[in-house]
Amino acid sequence: MCLALPMRITAVADDGTATLALEGLEQRASLALLPEATIGDYVLVHAGYALSVLTEDEAEETLTLLAELAESAAAEEAELGGGPSAPRSDDGGRPSSAVPAETGEAGGRA
Repeated sequence: MCLALPMRITAVADDGTATLALEGLEQRASLALLPEATIGDYVLVHAGYALSVLTEDEAEETLTLLAELAESAAAEEAELGGGPSAPRSDDGGRPSSAVPAETGEAGGRA
């Protein structure tokens, strides 16, 4: 599963890329699709591109819904006998299902 995550812009470089932050983690993404985005804006990010600007309320609501989805998935997995997801050591203790990692799916590319 691939997700688009809301992240806050913390810096913008001259080359049109931004430094983004979410829960203490940082990454870089292109602002080519959102030249109007500025420092402090929340943007929805997928595959290295900022796709849309969100209000702070929209970003918080999205993160809350993703956390609820992760909790629900962990509970369902436990009910099916898979046991609860163990926290990953590299993610600050969040359950491994909180933000699914890229699965290596090519998305239609060879």
